[in-house]
Amino acid sequence: MTMKTLTLTTAALGLMASGALAQTPIYGSWPPASDYLNTDTLPEAFAMMSEATGGALQWELIAGGQLADGRGTLAAVTDDLMQGGLQIPVYTPEAMPSLTLLYSIVVPGDDPMAVAAAAAETVFLHCPSCLAEARENNALLFGGFASASYRLMCTQPTASLADMSGRRIRATGGYGEMATMGGATPMSVTLTEAVGLLQRGGLDCLMATREWLQTYGYGEYAKYVTDLPLGNAAPAVGFLMNRDLFAGLSAEEQAAVMRASAFITAKHTIGNYVLRDQESFENQQEVNGVELVEPADDLRAMVEGFAEHDRARLIGVGQTLGVEDPEALIDAYLAAVDRWRPVTAELGTDVDAWTQRIWDVVFANVDPSTL
Repeated sequence: MTMKTLTLTTAALGLMASGALAQTPIYGSWPPASDYLNTDTLPEAFAMMSEATGGALQWELIAGGQLADGRGTLAAVTDDLMQGGLQIPVYTPEAMPSLTLLYSIVVPGDDPMAVAAAAAETVFLHCPSCLAEARENNALLFGGFASASYRLMCTQPTASLADMSGRRIRATGGYGEMATMGGATPMSVTLTEAVGLLQRGGLDCLMATREWLQTYGYGEYAKYVTDLPLGNAAPAVGFLMNRDLFAGLSAEEQAAVMRASAFITAKHTIGNYVLRDQESFENQQEVNGVELVEPADDLRAMVEGFAEHDRARLIGVGQTLGVEDPEALIDAYLAAVDRWRPVTAELGTDVDAWTQRIWDVVFANVDPSTL
C-alpha cells in the first residue's frame, strides 16, 4: 500500500467513525461552461450544501453536455448515471405531464421572480401529481427557476404579423402556440441545437431570453430583437436530483438540499434572468450590433391577448398528456403568481431575502419523506 493510499484510507476511516463520510455526487450540466448556472448559481449552491453538512455532501459539476444533453438529462438522473442536472420539462413531456403543463403556460408580463416562486409553491404544495410523476422517474424537482420574459429575436427585422408570417421560429411550450398564432412555423429544438440552425439558415427567429444572445452566441445571427416582452415561463428545473440519493441522506443533509433549492430558484432567476439579461443585451448591442425593433400595433395586440386565447389549448394539452384536472392546476398556478407579484416590489433583487421567503412559504411546509 502506498503512502498516499494509506493516508486516504486513514482519512476515510476517520470520517466513517464520525458518521461523516463525504459523498461526491455528480451534476451533469448540458449548457456551456460559461452559462451563469455553471459559473455562479451551482457553485454557490454546492458550497452552501458542503458548509451546511460539514463537508459530507460535496457535488462535482461537469459542464458542457459531457454526460448528457438536454433531452437525455432526465434519463441519466433517473438511472443514476449522474445524480443531478438541468431539466426542461417540454423536452420529455410524456415523462412528467403535470410539470410540462405548468411549463407550457406563458404568464403575461415580465416578473420572473414572482413566476419562479409561484411555480415552486405550486409544484411542492398544490400539485400532488407533479411529485408523483417525479417519484416515478426516481427524481426530485429542486431549484426550479423562471426565465426572463422571452423576446422575438430574428435574422431580419420583425415588427408586425406580416413580418412574422412564414418565419421558422425556435419556440417551446406555450411560445410555440404564440408563434403559430402569429402565422409562423414553430420549431421545438434545444438551445444548443438552435445555434447551428441559425448559422445554416434553418431558423429565422427565436423566442428566447436576451441573455442567450451572449451565452449561446445567438447575437452573431439574430441581430434584431423586437422590443416586446412575450411573457414568463417556469419551472425549468435547475437542480433535478436523483431521488435515491436524497432518500439516503440524513435529515440535516436533506434540509441543506432543500435550502439550496430555494437559493437556486432565487439566485438563477435574479442573477441570470433579471440582472444579466439586461447586461447581456447591452453587451450584444455593442459587440454584435444587435438592434431593437419597435413592434407594430397588430403584433402587440396578439401578444396581449394571447393568455386568454391560449387557455382552452392548455386545458386540451393537459388532457392529452393525461393530467387529471388540468384546469384546476392552471388556476392554482396563476393564483400563486398573483400572490407572489407584490413580493417583487417588496424584495426587489435581494437573493437572500427571496431565498428565505421561498423557504418559509414552500420548503418549511414540505415533509421530505413525502417527496
